[in-house]
Amino acid sequence: MELQTQNDKNMPFRMLEYYLLLKQRYPDKPISQMVLYVGDGKPNMPDFLETDKLKFSYEIKDIKEIKCKELLESDSLEDKILAVLCKVENFEEYIFGLTKELLKLPEKQRADYIRKLLIALNYRPKLKMKLKTLLEERKMPLTITEEMAKEDPFYDLGFKKGKEEAKKEIAKNMYFELKMPIEQISKILKVPTEFVEKAIEEKEET
Repeated sequence: MELQTQNDKNMPFRMLEYYLLLKQRYPDKPISQMVLYVGDGKPNMPDFLETDKLKFSYEIKDIKEIKCKELLESDSLEDKILAVLCKVENFEEYIFGLTKELLKLPEKQRADYIRKLLIALNYRPKLKMKLKTLLEERKMPLTITEEMAKEDPFYDLGFKKGKEEAKKEIAKNMYFELKMPIEQISKILKVPTEFVEKAIEEKEET
């Protein structure tokens, strides 16, 4: 299984390379290959490679199309955090349930899981903004410490800078770090494409 956060037109060649290496090592074993796409958009990579001498294919699955009931019902907090990348029907309910579990833990262990959640949410910028809103408006007892914020500048910016400046910095991170298209960033942040383009230009000039 290959975890992929972005579309890659060369994926068929990579998967073929992996297949040949695996087959060389395990010649008598059947090999099943899957690319599990965990990015924010939709996967649009080819799932096959065909030439005049070769036909090769593998499976591509979008984690957002998976209803992660088993992960949500798991006793493992890692599984429940991973579920945020799947099809979360009710994000608010998900966060409240997760917070309830986290509050049972010692402070140090809880902080470690919150960091993991923030890392996972880097691939779901819309949900990250929703989490910010929940924390601000619902006064949830989920603490994002300054130390965590320093480790996750993308998240911290939404809390510490003015609204417009925060959106500029978030737009830059979405474009340069998450490789999201300008139109999608504009839609998520609810700003004109010109606003995003200007933020990108500022980053390139520095």
